[in-house]
Amino acid sequence: MSSTPDSLHTADSAGSLPQFLRRGLPLWQSNALVQSRSWLQLCAAVALLIYAFFGISLETVPEKAAMLANLLGLVMLAVYGGPVNGFSLRRSAIVWLAVAAIVMALISWSASWLMIPEWAEPSFKVHRVTIWFAMIPVAVILGGRQRNVYLFWGCALLGLLLTPWISGSGVAEWQRGFAGERIDFGLHNAQHAAMLFATAALGISAFIPHFLGRGRRLLGLASLVLLAVCIAAVVATQTRGVWAGFIAGALTVAAIWVMELRKLYRRRRRSIFAGAITIAAGILAIGYLALGDIVSQRLAAEHEALQLLQQGQMEKIPDTTSAGVRLHTWREALNWIAEHPLVGWGGNGRSLIFDHSTNLSESIKQNFGHLHNSYLDLLANYGLLGLIVLVALVYWLVSRCLRSYRAGYISTGSFTFCLSFTVFFAVINVFESYLFYDSGHLVMALVGGGILTRIWMSRRAAANPQDAG
Repeated sequence: MSSTPDSLHTADSAGSLPQFLRRGLPLWQSNALVQSRSWLQLCAAVALLIYAFFGISLETVPEKAAMLANLLGLVMLAVYGGPVNGFSLRRSAIVWLAVAAIVMALISWSASWLMIPEWAEPSFKVHRVTIWFAMIPVAVILGGRQRNVYLFWGCALLGLLLTPWISGSGVAEWQRGFAGERIDFGLHNAQHAAMLFATAALGISAFIPHFLGRGRRLLGLASLVLLAVCIAAVVATQTRGVWAGFIAGALTVAAIWVMELRKLYRRRRRSIFAGAITIAAGILAIGYLALGDIVSQRLAAEHEALQLLQQGQMEKIPDTTSAGVRLHTWREALNWIAEHPLVGWGGNGRSLIFDHSTNLSESIKQNFGHLHNSYLDLLANYGLLGLIVLVALVYWLVSRCLRSYRAGYISTGSFTFCLSFTVFFAVINVFESYLFYDSGHLVMALVGGGILTRIWMSRRAAANPQDAG
């Protein structure tokens, strides 16, 4: 696979790092995007790595670290993110998108006071959408350096793999999972555990061709083992929506692999392709033998509800099952969204559906406060304006990632991870409201921040080629 971006990072040797920063974080490269104070870089980097490591297994520690990292990243952006060689971080389109998100939320809140003052939130709350843009301060702190991105992602992966022992019950929980019990490793619930492990599996699979290069047998073997662990966790958490998203993401990875293999010599292409097929088949065979019963039982659990849906008998679908809850709440949400399609019902729109609906059962209204669908949640809260902001964010990030990849500033692995994660995340948000949960915010900051910092690096390097490192 392409290794062009790796050659771009050698310019920033350890000797060029500020002494204070080098002593504090010997693997961390100095910031190439903003020339801030060394102590500020160090504090921001430490807070960011703590957030990455503990962000999914603890509560207070990562919350404080995230607040500190976001604050320091925004300070670095505001103070040091001015124009350099014609490019300004502060004027980047994604920053203006964040401003647009604030304006959109303000419009929706103001409209709720005009249309439904008795249900409107008493004060303006913007965090529900601005948290999607946490990738901005993360990207500033990462400083455009690929090594920092890999360290950031590596800390998050290590923290995830240790989650069963940090917040769960360790080996005993794995044993219950292999015995057919649905497990969640002590996280919010099994759906969020599945999403996190699936994200990790996509990240590992995106870089496997790089790990399997010459002289990297141990690294390649370790990556395959980690991939198998993550896939086993995805299966053991028994979340069908994540399974669907993961399959879509994995197919995206495979498609990019095939296109990249076409660029190699025929002999090498055949050997790599045969090896990849053999490895993939082996992992799938082992996974099916170990966990096949779990998959088949989970898929059969909602067979009755799907049959009734196909027959158009919505009223007969029980609202006590996972599919039943979703189908009944989705139908009700669409009715509410149709009343205020442009600006929604305000930041608390989805809650209003459960509080004031006359069509949902009491069991659903008492046990749930979200629609198990990020897009319906978004439309209920902010209407089409909110959806436009989300689509604009995704389009800008993916299109700029593709442009930077073609220019050689983003590696094949990073591009594959970005694209496969986008497909995966788009699918799973149909079945759960990850965009409004901390776990979703974490993976958006992780993946988006790592990609955004390299996009900015490519812009800076285009303006001044000697800064390409």
